[in-house]
Amino acid sequence: MSSERKVDASAIMILIISLIGIILIAATTFAGFYYIGYGNRFSCLDCEYYTDVDYAAQIIMIILFIVQIVLAINELVPKRFLNFEKLDIIGLILSGIIIFFAIIGIGAFGIRWGLIEGFEWWPEAGFYGSFVAGIINAIFYFLRFRNII
Repeated sequence: MSSERKVDASAIMILIISLIGIILIAATTFAGFYYIGYGNRFSCLDCEYYTDVDYAAQIIMIILFIVQIVLAINELVPKRFLNFEKLDIIGLILSGIIIFFAIIGIGAFGIRWGLIEGFEWWPEAGFYGSFVAGIINAIFYFLRFRNII
């Protein structure tokens, strides 16, 4: 009999994707716009041109990615510290909430700087990183829930 424990590859991927999502939100810009006569201006956690909604969305997404990291670590440790049923459903819901806040954050930025102020604006790596990481994690949690992987 083998006493080796099988490593859960999907939990490792969720952990890595969540870390990448946090890094992209925290270290890069979320969105930008062209301020006529002054050049490009950006929204990020330490930038001047954020809106309250997109700033809050960035912080909430980081917190939700941290919770997903905790869920992934729970699957990787030999003795689980969270013994809830349906942790995959919780992770799937968290992924959906991350996607929702990414859309709300970019929408608030676009409304403020695009519609109200009339500047040309665009999403940046922070938005794409959080949005895509939320989608990839949702796919992994869905596949785990359906016992496909």
